[in-house]
Amino acid sequence: MPTRPELEAMLTRLWSEKLNITPVGVEDNFFALGGDSLLAADLLMDLYDEFGIEVDAAVLFLKPTIAELVDEVLAA
Repeated sequence: MPTRPELEAMLTRLWSEKLNITPVGVEDNFFALGGDSLLAADLLMDLYDEFGIEVDAAVLFLKPTIAELVDEVLAA
């Protein structure tokens, strides 16, 4: 399992790539930045493919910031 800073960096990079936005902060809301359900599914698939981290789609909808999502992943 990656450390919190590593996971934050991974998610920041993925969000930036998916949303075509730079910079992305850990408190930015995925959906407020233009994310939608299709991009969310794609993002979660990349997270699993690249890092072996499986996150249920509902988690991203309930915890739409990197900081919240990292908390959830680390608690699992």
